[in-house]
Order: sequence, then C-alpha cells, then structure tokens
Amino acid sequence: MTMNDSCKLNFALNHIAHLEDYINEDSNPSLIEPLNTIREELEKQENLLQSNFQWRTLPLFAKPLASTFIHEGACSKLKELASKAKWFPSAPNCGSKIGEISDNKYILNEDEELKKYIKSCCLNGLKVLGYDTDIQITTSWFTLTKNNGMSNPHCHSNSWFSSVIYFDDYDDGSSPLNFSVLDNSISVEPKEHNSFTGRSYNVQPQTGMFLLFPSDIIHQVTYGENKKERFSLALNIMPKGVQGQSDSTFNY
Repeated sequence: MTMNDSCKLNFALNHIAHLEDYINEDSNPSLIEPLNTIREELEKQENLLQSNFQWRTLPLFAKPLASTFIHEGACSKLKELASKAKWFPSAPNCGSKIGEISDNKYILNEDEELKKYIKSCCLNGLKVLGYDTDIQITTSWFTLTKNNGMSNPHCHSNSWFSSVIYFDDYDDGSSPLNFSVLDNSISVEPKEHNSFTGRSYNVQPQTGMFLLFPSDIIHQVTYGENKKERFSLALNIMPKGVQGQSDSTFNY
C-alpha cells in the first residue's frame, strides 16, 4: 500500500522521536543538532500540509456588481439634462446633509435616443451576467450630493436591476458609493477581506462610469468632501415580456 504525504510525514516524525530517545549528550552528541534540524523541517512541512487542504470554494449565490464606461457624448447629454433639473431633499426629515434628487423620476423619457443607448448598455451588461431577455427602464432620476453630504442606506423595491451612471467630473474627495450586506449575528473580523468575508465595498466615482447591480443590494452615498457638487443618474430596470414558468408566469 502506498502512503500519502501526510502518512509519510507522521511516520518520519515518529522515527525522529525514537532517535531522540537514543541520541543524547552521552550517546552520539554530534547528531543532536542535525536531528533537531530535520525534526523542525519535518514539522514545518506537516504544518504546511495541514493548512493547505485542497478546498474547493464556490461563490454561492453571489451578487454581481458590473461596471463599464459610456461614451463622452452620453455624458454631455446627461449634464445638459441635469442642468435643467429641479431638486428636493431625498429624505426631508433627516437633516441638510442628506442628498437631493430630481423631482422628475423619468428623466430618460426626455431623450429617447439617450434612453435607447443606456438600455443597450444595460442589455449588454445583463448578457455578460448570463441573462438574455428584453428589459424596460422603469424610473430614472438624478442625484445631487453637496459638501459633506450623503444618502441613507437603501435598496430599490419593485425593481430587478438598478444602475448608477457618473457623467460629471469627480476627484478623490467625491463621495464614494458604498455597497454592503447586513451584519451576521455572529461577528468575526476576518484576517483577509475578500468576496467571501467582505461585508462592505466602496466605488469611487469616475467620469463615464456605469454600474449595474441587483436592486436588492443595500447601498448608499457616503460622506465626502465634494468640493464641487456630485451628480449621478440612477435608474431601475424590470424584465419585459413573458417571464417565469407554469403557474409563476407573468407578462411584464
């Protein structure tokens, strides 16, 4: 029978233990140091083997955050629309530092060509994620964040996917967009923050950046210096046409 690496190491360490019983200051003292060196090396290999099991880790039911960049012409059109927008507090009872949103929740209906282009971007992103279905942009609105401003954590209901588009100029002091999940009832600080252990992720705005994500992900604009007003376009997406199977079929 062939021994695996773990068995071989265990066998070798047992023999080292027997040799240590035999070798001492009175019997073969010159062998003590090399024997210790061998034992230490074998123990290192054993520790490495024990910490390096062949785990297969899956991102089970992962939430995607897709990003790309739109062309400069689309940014210019959005800037023009934003310059004509009327604003009001996104959360009137939460203080002056909460951001503002446009009163028009169907901004893209003002420019059908622009809406068609943005829809094509969404369709392309969804196809990359594995979906091949028609969609409809239901609502679209501008957001405005001023100096030291923010928004409350929230998600979008009555929506399948959502998108945020950054069409203006930004710098390192512009408020990032934070994505997060609810804390577990048992909180353990991980040694490494990655897609499995992370609970929060920030995106720094860049001109032309287009974000696409499931609408149920909690997100918020966090505090930033915002030396100049920070603009973005937000929009919600629903599938279009017949979706589902059997008694769960619905025509959106």
